[in-house]
Amino acid sequence: MKTALRVVVLFLCALIGLLAVGRGIALVVAVRTPGHGDVLEFLIEGSVYLAGGICVLSVASEQLNCWRTHRKDDSLL
Repeated sequence: MKTALRVVVLFLCALIGLLAVGRGIALVVAVRTPGHGDVLEFLIEGSVYLAGGICVLSVASEQLNCWRTHRKDDSLL
């Protein structure tokens, strides 16, 4: 049961992290298209999405590392 929970958490972390990074990149790229009024708003929102996505991906990679090396005392779950 604990292994299944770890797999689900790892998958969700990776998925959410990739979606956040993708959305951040899309927002930053959308600044260059004409018709956007507040450039600073898009840059700040895009950078927050990028930073959050990278943080979530780092949690997923740390969970994968703990799971792969079988460190039971240093596990995230």
